[in-house]
Amino acid sequence: MKKNLKVLTDDELNKEYKDKATIFSIFLGLIIVMVITSIFTIFKNNISAPTFLPLAFLPLLLIFWKGFNEVKKEMKSRNIRENG
Repeated sequence: MKKNLKVLTDDELNKEYKDKATIFSIFLGLIIVMVITSIFTIFKNNISAPTFLPLAFLPLLLIFWKGFNEVKKEMKSRNIRENG
């Protein structure tokens, strides 16, 4: 469920930033691991269905990135420093 960032207090917005940054970082790391694994799989074996898994998860990564940037934009409009 999407939160209305304008009604959050500064502390709540900072917590939201930390949460979104953590989720985005973890998911980005998982995508990178999947890409590396796919490359190894291509060289060891033939191309198979798991080779394309990173592409399937890419839209989710973009959604997380968009949410993260919305929080950063709101923090910048309020002139709040990023703690973390």
